[in-house]
Amino acid sequence: MLLYGVRKLRYIIQRMRKMNLFRIDGTFYRILEKSINFLLLNLLWFLMCLPIITIFPATAAMFGVVRQWTQKKETGIFRNYFVLLKENFLQSFILGIIWFGLAYLFYFNISISLQMSGTLKFLAVSILVCLCLLFIMTSIFLFPIMVHYKMGWTSILKNSLLFSVTQLRSTFLCGIILFITIVITYIIPMTSIIFWSIAVYNIYRLCDKSFIKIESMGQSV
Repeated sequence: MLLYGVRKLRYIIQRMRKMNLFRIDGTFYRILEKSINFLLLNLLWFLMCLPIITIFPATAAMFGVVRQWTQKKETGIFRNYFVLLKENFLQSFILGIIWFGLAYLFYFNISISLQMSGTLKFLAVSILVCLCLLFIMTSIFLFPIMVHYKMGWTSILKNSLLFSVTQLRSTFLCGIILFITIVITYIIPMTSIIFWSIAVYNIYRLCDKSFIKIESMGQSV
């Protein structure tokens, strides 16, 4: 019912724009329509993440939608989201299993390392922290590359790592966006109904600029 209400509101706003009702310069309605689009996309993503095991496919579909927004493609959010969910489901599901497995492996090894003592503890923790940082950096480019390029999951992992270390400015800015979103949604939980889709949109735009930069330099992934 909530999704239906949001879609209905979006339809009404579009009709008002076409009819020029209460129109001053159109800016207000464009902002309102974009806000509804982000809200609807966020709600779809949230609902599809509820089974937990579908978090990666749901997130891949959300990145796919914002990619089309970045390319100025006017498509229906609801229908397009589920088309992209279906297209990327198997690949993103496999990557999700791998990623959760690696995350648990890091957590397990860090827990063991903290129980050590002396120089061995320092070396083990230092190495694991560096690897965890690299893991987080790679994660930033994982979904943008998945929806931008058509390639196997091993190539996605390889190129996500390469982009994360060669495009450090984009990686750093995306990390800041992600960190701020986590902090805000933690402090004000209600903002989570729209902030995640906005964050994904801005992260993809930054990553897309990196893709264009690399492609213009004649480097192929």
